[in-house]
Formats: sequence, C-alpha cells, structure tokens
Amino acid sequence: MADNYNRNPKGTNQWVLRSNEEIQKIIDKHPTWTKKDFRGEGKLNPNKKNALLTRKETDRPGLKFYQVGKRINLEKIFKHSTQQSIEEFKSKKIDLETLRNRASTKQIRDNMSKEEKSAYDKKIYANLTKSQLEEKRLRQREYYKRLNERGKDL
Repeated sequence: MADNYNRNPKGTNQWVLRSNEEIQKIIDKHPTWTKKDFRGEGKLNPNKKNALLTRKETDRPGLKFYQVGKRINLEKIFKHSTQQSIEEFKSKKIDLETLRNRASTKQIRDNMSKEEKSAYDKKIYANLTKSQLEEKRLRQREYYKRLNERGKDL
C-alpha cells in the first residue's frame, strides 16, 4: 500500500496562478477602479460575476492600484463651496480637506432657517475668546465698509 495519499497525482484541473505582471496589466486597463471594483464589490463593478481578480490577487504586495480609498466628487464639493474657497483651493492656499470642511459647513448652514442660523451664531459667539472677538469686530467693520461703498456705486 502506498503512503502517497494524493488523489490527483497528474495535477489535472488545477488553478494556475497569474503572475504579478498579468494582474498589473488588468489593473492598468481600469485606472479608476479600486480593489473592491476588481473583486466585483465596488460601485463601478457591483456584480460578483463580473469580478476580474480575486481577493488574494488584490492583496498581493507590489501591485499599483491607481484609485485608493474613497472617490472624491469635486463637482459636489464645488457646488457647496464659495467662489473664494474654490479660488484658494485652485491656487493651493488650502488643501482638499479644508475645502471639504468649508463646503460641508456651508451646506449645513444653507439648509438652516434664519432663526436656526441666528440661534447657532449666538451659541458660537458666546464662547469666543477676546482675540477672536476682536478679529470678528475687524471683519464686520470691513464688511460694513464694503457694503457702504457698494451702495454708493448703485
């Protein structure tokens, strides 16, 4: 009796692993896809039947995926941003995270009624330090000057 318990000694019908080069070519064809999209779990490829790679293949080291993490929808961020914030972002004065925070804040404030805005502002202004209050006074003074100048032009 043989000690070899291999029931498939010829190795027929065995899966042949794809090389990293083959996998990288597949990745290069879809630069906007994430790892989940390649596995058939993402937004761009939600059907498991259409999966191009397996989880083990996407987890291999040495592969370069072009889209990593969450997709950023700049149109939506710009829609809820002020023109000044957009210009600062384009001139690289602020980073994407700051722009997103400003857009989110503006979107929340745009959905508030006048009374809600007023109550929110009172709550925020009650906790300002002396230096912050002084900066606020200066900003308001400049704002009112610009309003008066604009009123004279009309």
